[in-house]
Amino acid sequence: MSGDENVVTKLKKDECWDLLRDNTFGRIAYHLRGRSRITPLNYTVDGERIVFRTAEGSKFFALKVEDNVALQIDHVGEDTAWSVVAHGPVTEITNDEDLAEATVNLRPLIRTKKEHVFAIDVDKVRGRRFILDRGRDDNF
Repeated sequence: MSGDENVVTKLKKDECWDLLRDNTFGRIAYHLRGRSRITPLNYTVDGERIVFRTAEGSKFFALKVEDNVALQIDHVGEDTAWSVVAHGPVTEITNDEDLAEATVNLRPLIRTKKEHVFAIDVDKVRGRRFILDRGRDDNF
């Protein structure tokens, strides 16, 4: 592969949203007691927000206090990889009507009790696609 080839490209906003809609598993980054935390979760997309469930615990309490989070999803294939990061404020959904609508497509990956539903109101989404070159062993 020559150095002239574009091996990293920015994804358009609609491409990022398509990838978010086509997937259900990612990692959420949040702050707790002055430290950054990252934990996996499953989610669904409802309009331009990302909806997920959580149980009471450190993540739940952190999300009630620190309202800005990021969610990352990614994929590595044989020849290409991509990564999408969505940022925004997070709030708990407590209204029964909104709760029913927001969670209609939210399916748990494991059957654990998670009574609280949160939504990330995405205000920034960015993504990158990478062309992989697994065969090279060059010194850079």
